Amino acid sequence: MNPVVPSSRIDWPQATCQLFTGSLDELVRADQLSVALAETPTSQVILRDAAVPFGALEPVRGWLRQRAPVEEFEFPGGESAKTFDSCLSILELLATAGLDRGGLVIVAGGGALGDAAGFAASIWHRGVPWVAIPTTLLAMVDASIGGKTAIHQGGVKNRIGSFHLPRVVLTDPSFLDSLPLQERTQGWAELIKAAWVGDPELLAQLESDPGSIPRDKIPTSHQIAAAVAVKVAIVGSDPFEHGPREVLNFGHTFAHALEMTSTTPIRHGEAVSRGMVFAATLAEEVSIAASGTASRISDLLERAGLPVDWSEAAIEPVLSSLLGDKKVRAGRQRWVLPRKPGEMVVETIPQHIVERVLGSSGPVATEIPLSPEGSHDAR
Repeated sequence: MNPVVPSSRIDWPQATCQLFTGSLDELVRADQLSVALAETPTSQVILRDAAVPFGALEPVRGWLRQRAPVEEFEFPGGESAKTFDSCLSILELLATAGLDRGGLVIVAGGGALGDAAGFAASIWHRGVPWVAIPTTLLAMVDASIGGKTAIHQGGVKNRIGSFHLPRVVLTDPSFLDSLPLQERTQGWAELIKAAWVGDPELLAQLESDPGSIPRDKIPTSHQIAAAVAVKVAIVGSDPFEHGPREVLNFGHTFAHALEMTSTTPIRHGEAVSRGMVFAATLAEEVSIAASGTASRISDLLERAGLPVDWSEAAIEPVLSSLLGDKKVRAGRQRWVLPRKPGEMVVETIPQHIVERVLGSSGPVATEIPLSPEGSHDAR
């Protein structure tokens, strides 16, 4: 096994997060957790996603027991974890465990459980520290990074939330080995988004190398690290989304509307995939992006096995949901749109244009070769 090394760090005025990549076993052997979590807690709670095998956490569990008492609970993952009732259930577990103000919460699972448990940690005793162990690709390259925690309310995604940076994020790629292929596929939406938003070299590799998106949908450690680096750089410069961080919502405005209005559950990666192509199509409609931008993005997403059309979306419910999006200001919808790789803009789009694009099914995929100039656009 390769030793675990700190891959990056997020420093906010009053919070710091250390991110590691490697195996849990090697992390403990290298004593990296002791360095990152210098303060000894007085109590500890592990919240483990029901999809994560009990034995997978044994290295960290054993280390934690040497520091303070540990209570562990299995909790259902997925979007159902982000309801108000589920959040209350998490808080009740913290109460059952007697987690005090000197306590530590460790969350192992996908992005939804991380969001909900991180939010619970942010309000328990007015905030206790937490550690994220992401076990899905979506969580590894996006959800566990940046301190956004939230639950849904009133049919609106992430309406109740806080910024509560985890002390440590440990990404162990071996968790991906046991995931179903469809689950691995979901994370490619966020990985491709990161490449488009802020890493021209990663984007060039994905577009030019047919083998860069493998059949088993397990990215290389370099690809994971590159996607993480994009988000770390952005959230480090804009912790509370007052400016540059908003570009990370590329694809999410439409995605959230799809997720909250669909009569059948839509996986987050599949929704974000459609959302990126929708936003790119809007950008072409208002001449922000060059013709072919949406097809270029959709080609990559389809290669990763993700859907890119929205022909089955219920128009009226989606439009209603869009007006409840947290980026709406004074009733006007604001969209993160791609101008070109590495250059995103946030614009209000007239309702009739949104409706027109929503009434279409999306672009026709065509191979758009990456030009030398296009492969090195500035971040």
